[in-house]
Amino acid sequence: MHVINSALAGGDSEVSAFKQAWAQVKKSYKKVGDRWVAKEAKMPKVQEKMSAEDKRGLLQAAINEKYPQDSQAYPHTPSPWVRDVYDDSVVYEIGGSTFEVGYTMTEVGKVTLGEETKKVIATTTYKPIESLREKYTELIQEVGERGISVDKIREVTESCTALIDADSPDSDAVDLALSALDEAMKWVKLQEATKTEDGESYPASAFAYVPDSNKPSGWKLRLWESPEKKETVAQVGRAAAAFSPGGFRGQRVQIPASAVAGVKAKIRAAYRKLGVKSEDMSKWVQEVEMREKVQESCEISIEEVTREGIAKGIVPVRILVPGFNSSKGRFYSEQAIQDAATIFDGAKMYADHATESEEKEKPERSIRDWSATLHDTQVSETGNAVGTAHINAGWLKEKIANLYEQGDLEHLGISINAVGKGTNQTIEGTKTVLVEGLVKSTFQSVDFVTEAGAGGQAGLRESVQIGLDVDLMDVAQLREARPDLVTSIETEIKESVKQEVKEAMEAIKELEDLKGQVETLTTENGTLKTQIEEAEKEKAKAEAQALIKEAVDKAELPDAAKARLIKGFADATTDEGLEDAIKAEAEYVRELTEAGKVKGLGPTTTSTEAAIKSLRESTKTAHPDWSEKQVEDFVIGRE
Repeated sequence: MHVINSALAGGDSEVSAFKQAWAQVKKSYKKVGDRWVAKEAKMPKVQEKMSAEDKRGLLQAAINEKYPQDSQAYPHTPSPWVRDVYDDSVVYEIGGSTFEVGYTMTEVGKVTLGEETKKVIATTTYKPIESLREKYTELIQEVGERGISVDKIREVTESCTALIDADSPDSDAVDLALSALDEAMKWVKLQEATKTEDGESYPASAFAYVPDSNKPSGWKLRLWESPEKKETVAQVGRAAAAFSPGGFRGQRVQIPASAVAGVKAKIRAAYRKLGVKSEDMSKWVQEVEMREKVQESCEISIEEVTREGIAKGIVPVRILVPGFNSSKGRFYSEQAIQDAATIFDGAKMYADHATESEEKEKPERSIRDWSATLHDTQVSETGNAVGTAHINAGWLKEKIANLYEQGDLEHLGISINAVGKGTNQTIEGTKTVLVEGLVKSTFQSVDFVTEAGAGGQAGLRESVQIGLDVDLMDVAQLREARPDLVTSIETEIKESVKQEVKEAMEAIKELEDLKGQVETLTTENGTLKTQIEEAEKEKAKAEAQALIKEAVDKAELPDAAKARLIKGFADATTDEGLEDAIKAEAEYVRELTEAGKVKGLGPTTTSTEAAIKSLRESTKTAHPDWSEKQVEDFVIGRE
């Protein structure tokens, strides 16, 4: 019908249209007996043009169809995936197990899987092409991880993909490609890793947090606004804002607590590099670490204490609660709670805090006061730092049991000794210190005390005791007690030294540039001076020659005499002596005229000799640099 309709639409007659339709029928169908049946279609042999990847894809689709996803049997890897392809079998993996099944493939690419599937051991012996595929994948992954443009190794990658896709790759070509991949991988690993943000590539030095310089994916807090501008106040401010409670644009940076101090120090160093004063830096990195001992108390959580637990010496305790303390002098952040749950795990618990003298004379505390050990520290569902006290002192176990039976357990509290770090903030309209975290120290402890008040937090008290006696500490002790402070100091010193070295190098370069400019200007000045002097001489000579020519032209002398005078004064820069020379020449001509003499016909008269003498003197005056011979040749030459 389509053929008939097309013919009629083209203006053909019905007869012509039916003839075209009948021709099409005979072309596509044949008569078998009394029936017309479709002729067998001639399909292209697509398998001949199929790449290895195409073949793998068809086999993967066939396996997916025969073995559909089974999350119940294989919860971790419910879908099968093709591991290796052979001429008549395919190896696939599902749920951690490896299987092999035979297959056939028609010329048009239709796959039929065998009925028998057998489990095999995943000890594949790779042919060279599989090794090539594996190395190629490793190279591409390394390039992507390091942020390197694949264009730089395009020739290698294109030759590898061509071999991988080939049905029968040449073994020698594969060997060459494997060697090229090894060399390319060496080159890639020598390149500086970069991370791409906002369409630009940045090195590790552009970020405040770099846990691994070879893995850009973990880099955070970019300090460079662009590769050209590098650090700017605005970009450093954005990095600092990521530490605020609301984060930068709603994103608060997530980095390990142990790295926070060093990262903030690096941001402060970037501020200083830009000339920003400490008081003008973002408040989120203006970290003020409390050097004195910080104490905070909480009551034992009565509802979680049981008679059976006390009998075994097991008492659940609350270590620290987030938010304001009772005096609102401190506000404990979530990070501080997490730090408490981390640094106090396994801490020794003592009966009461050490006194000032005990802290100074016996900082390691007495074994007689050691009454329990804190275990299982964690952050509870309600956000508190909690743990379990394993009591080892019989007298304390008895006391806790008595307090529990009498209903007075609320008078027994838990108090921490720690070093906090924080900033002055205004929270909910109250000026306070935001405790951003707690750091490990040699004197930290969690002790049983009697000051804990009802309701949980007993208030924060700044200790009047001596905290860290820096004068008595060496570097090793300081590094052990305050590793975060040492890291911060080292970072600031390194950045300060780098800045000083940079400024010194810039000053030296600037001095060398100025020195070069002075030398250039001196040379140019000397050249210019010489050019000016030469120009002045040429100008003076031109002016003198004009005057000389004018004076000689006006003189009543023969042309030959004028020519001699012009020649004699050709290099003169002044007309000095010209008047005398003209007079001498005129006198000489007059004497010759009166005497009617010519050269060689007798001695000259006295007047002639006087004229020659006068000409000689005027010539010397006009040409002071001429020798006697040059003067004499000129005077004689006029005859």
